[in-house]
Amino acid sequence: CIQCGKSCAKDQVPKKQWKKEQPTCRLCFELTNISQETSRKCNQCKLVKPRDQFAIYQWSKGAEALCHGCREQTEKKILGSIGTDKKPKDLPDGTTVCRHSLECCDICMMDFTLPNRFARKRAALGRDLTSAEYAEETKAFQNDNNMNINRKICILDGQPMCPRTGRKLRCPCNEVTYCSKDCQKHHWTIHKMTCKVQLEKEKKKKAKEQKSQAALTTRPAHGLTEKQLNNIRIEAFFAENSGVEHAIEECAWQLGEHPLVIGGGSVRMGANGEEFEKGDVAKIYRENMGVAWDGSPRFGMGPYVQQKTPFDWIAKARQG
Repeated sequence: CIQCGKSCAKDQVPKKQWKKEQPTCRLCFELTNISQETSRKCNQCKLVKPRDQFAIYQWSKGAEALCHGCREQTEKKILGSIGTDKKPKDLPDGTTVCRHSLECCDICMMDFTLPNRFARKRAALGRDLTSAEYAEETKAFQNDNNMNINRKICILDGQPMCPRTGRKLRCPCNEVTYCSKDCQKHHWTIHKMTCKVQLEKEKKKKAKEQKSQAALTTRPAHGLTEKQLNNIRIEAFFAENSGVEHAIEECAWQLGEHPLVIGGGSVRMGANGEEFEKGDVAKIYRENMGVAWDGSPRFGMGPYVQQKTPFDWIAKARQG
């Protein structure tokens, strides 16, 4: 690497950089994209240190960045302060903090930044906020630089790449990046609530379920009994097998059911004579075609088109 001077394997260098005579390793490349500085003052110890003394997610914080040593001390201090009291604290100025006295805490998984902005705004104005002021403050909060996610580093641990393979993973929504499958798996419980791709999938799934439910509940009000229905199903079944084309499809269309209810069924002799056993449409589609039936009467088929001399199967059923 031309910047850090370290020897790197090919998978530790971006593809475009690898083709250059003096390439930059992936870590230096990402750090340079964040800032051209080669050193920076630590926000806590106030010492100027080279950028390799900062984690990449700390380097992206600018003047608020903490060096490795100060970051470790801060983490130990926070972890050591964990007690039995898990309730947030209400301060005299109307703001709220977690048990570590932080507005936004990764350990407690609490973020009071926005409610505290509302509280400070109310205190400054001396009155409650209007709906427009709430919306304005929320928009300002969302546009804050601290709300921007660095898509080039792992959102979970701040690594720019997988330490083992030198690669990184990105969610299909293109909003967050992970350095490994483990990080992606652990963060999914949180990210799935805001992932645009997942939300779109759930939306489509819900719409499909609603469509299926509507298809199942919408049936012609012919008023026939199950015995009358089975009688004309048997007649349509035998008519089709006797050479009358499209008899099953026409009968099923008039009854508002899928043709496989009749065509996939069977006739057997029972105690009361001939009995009809309806075809299991869902099972037929699942086992033979590998798809799930949505419950609609024309699933897997186009709109019904009359292809024979019309015959009134419902009238036939009523006549007996």
